[in-house]
Amino acid sequence: MRYRQEKILCNGNFKLITEMNEFRMSLWINGFGLENAATGEEVLPLISYFNLETIEEVNEEILKIKFRIYPDGSKYYSVEVNPFSKRFKYEGRMYSTDHFYNFFVGETL
Repeated sequence: MRYRQEKILCNGNFKLITEMNEFRMSLWINGFGLENAATGEEVLPLISYFNLETIEEVNEEILKIKFRIYPDGSKYYSVEVNPFSKRFKYEGRMYSTDHFYNFFVGETL
């Protein structure tokens, strides 16, 4: 069973897409992704096993996102995403959002 929601961020320029997925019996994961609200272009892919904990708008251009990755789920990741430039900051270094999924999957292996 899936539950999808959308929330407008950054003065209406981007959409946060969340989707609740049952990972295991009674364990619900709040998968998330970002897309350009005008064009539909993907900024961050919707990943069903990356669990969104919090998201906050730091300013009109930066989103601070805290999430966990399942099946482990014990480690929290905090990133700052600039959806306008399609870049994210993790542990003081900048990366392209094109590599978001592979970057964190590689981190957990």
